[in-house]
Amino acid sequence: MSLEFSNDKLNGIWMMLKKLILATGIFIGSVTVHATEPVYQLDGKEGNWSAFHYTDEQTKKSTACFALSNDLLLGFKSNHEGVGLLLWNKQGTLVPKTNSKAAITVGKQHFIFTLQAMDKNMSMNRLSETDFKRLLRALSYGQIAFLEYQKAPVSMVDLSGLPNMLAKFHQCVEKAQFKDYQ
Repeated sequence: MSLEFSNDKLNGIWMMLKKLILATGIFIGSVTVHATEPVYQLDGKEGNWSAFHYTDEQTKKSTACFALSNDLLLGFKSNHEGVGLLLWNKQGTLVPKTNSKAAITVGKQHFIFTLQAMDKNMSMNRLSETDFKRLLRALSYGQIAFLEYQKAPVSMVDLSGLPNMLAKFHQCVEKAQFKDYQ
């Protein structure tokens, strides 16, 4: 399997991963400080999607699983707290700890979520089992999704590769023994 990323794409993904760790700690209510950098392991990449997980270097256990669009617009995160929907704001115009609405449209299905800004670029929402299953079912069978978020123009998210990366995400969740919505 060949994994090719441009330097800009790698830097963007690395910046988002660092923000995910910090924001997740803030969202959960505590940040654990380690002397070493976090260890991310890529589980797969296909189409516009990647699956990866974070491993705590001290315990050697996965502490978070991710499925993320390579255009850094939409993603999912699972850990011991549950599953979260992640949205990325490239403009950096979010106000931390404020809530906003986001809409995702896949085919004829329309989903609206309230998310909380973790920092100026990322928002997150913990999904209920019902919401998670409905959204994943729609995304898995769609080819594109439209994302309406904040005052930004409507973004199109390419869903190619998502079903296989969701399978990798699910494998990570099972292995880490996080709550699994299947």
